[in-house]
Amino acid sequence: MEFRLPETSPGRAARPPGWWRWAGIGGGVLVAVLFLALLAGVFSARRVLSWGLRRITTRVVAALPTDLPPARREELRRRLDCVVREAEAGRVDERRLGELARVCSEAVEAGRVSPEALGRIEVLSGGLCADGGGELPN
Repeated sequence: MEFRLPETSPGRAARPPGWWRWAGIGGGVLVAVLFLALLAGVFSARRVLSWGLRRITTRVVAALPTDLPPARREELRRRLDCVVREAEAGRVDERRLGELARVCSEAVEAGRVSPEALGRIEVLSGGLCADGGGELPN
């Protein structure tokens, strides 16, 4: 028994199956769509962060003790609003912002903001606001 190679015509390359072309086009489109989704995610990350921060700070203000003086309550609300504005502008340290979010989350989970947590939130929010270039309330 003798083994023979298939005959090919010289100068003519083997042609790939037709579905390869469509698979290549589909793969290219998929890569382009995923790249655009990645870019959209990068540009919207700040917006998502500020949305979450605004949500948790609103819950903190709602969980403040009822015997807290209105002036102190308003000052804290203004500080937290300042931090959210600075976060939206991208002018705050993300590590310290995470610390503030953690303290706020712990206070909200407890159901009531303790005096210790309140003091910590005031200090962190005032520092973040000032570091970001925002105006501290008087």
